[in-house]
Amino acid sequence: MKSKISLVKSKEHYAGSKRVLRSLQKDIQEITEKIDTVVIKINLVVTVTPRRPDGVKLAVTPVETVKSFIDFISAFYNKRIVIVEESCWGDTKKGFELYGYEKLASTYRNVELLDIKDDEHSIKTIDYSQGELTLPFSKTIMEAPFLVSIARPKVHCNVAMTAGIKNIAMGVVEGYKNRKSLHTKKDLHELIALIAKHILPDLVIIDGVSGMEESGPIQGREIKSGWVLASLDALAADSLTAYLMDFNIEGISYLGRIRKYGLGKLYPKDKIEIIGENPDDLVIHFKPYRKFSRDLKKEPLQYK
Repeated sequence: MKSKISLVKSKEHYAGSKRVLRSLQKDIQEITEKIDTVVIKINLVVTVTPRRPDGVKLAVTPVETVKSFIDFISAFYNKRIVIVEESCWGDTKKGFELYGYEKLASTYRNVELLDIKDDEHSIKTIDYSQGELTLPFSKTIMEAPFLVSIARPKVHCNVAMTAGIKNIAMGVVEGYKNRKSLHTKKDLHELIALIAKHILPDLVIIDGVSGMEESGPIQGREIKSGWVLASLDALAADSLTAYLMDFNIEGISYLGRIRKYGLGKLYPKDKIEIIGENPDDLVIHFKPYRKFSRDLKKEPLQYK
């Protein structure tokens, strides 16, 4: 399948997500006609009472975006849908309630919620350069016939930027202690790329109506970026996200490593069809986490 990205300008989570998916409907419908389960991995980093409630809300996938996707596929898909997550800080089930996911699931007969800590797990061995790692992966995510990653664009204190791929690569690992340990490893970029060899989302939706800059991924500042994108090529989606954040993609090395593994196309190096808006018209500078300021500075000639 040719790599393509749908990109729309939008100030609304629900409407923007619905519009961005229309261009991909034929491809999504062809896939979902053959399966009986769609798994949606959201990003619900923190559910504890925050110092800055507005900031923490930015760390969470907007429930309106997930509802928009469910309503979109409901026109041609009526089988099982599972929304999965395991919060790093706080209780996931309380988070489902706090951010509207419990109410969302109750309005559909075929939608269920799953806290990954309640899931069965499969043990995977990662051939990491600093030593072999054995990790528990969520079976629901690993065995998903169609895996959807829905997230916001956010700066990240460890790997500069997080979007659809990292939401899966770290989110598939069960347990806060395991995830915390991974984030302290010498080369987290390498780990993300290695895990991507085991699991990548089949569809990425990045809700950039508003994103998080400066001190993500938990309590950064809001930036109204005003766009939504979607792609069946996870790497294409995340690399365009980085471009729209005005970041030098070379400074986010897990993206380049995933490309070297042949797991997707990298924007703007590779030929990718952009449906909708011209990306250059929607670029808005996200202030990066301070230690990445130099690495992420985009050199204009590099992308022409």
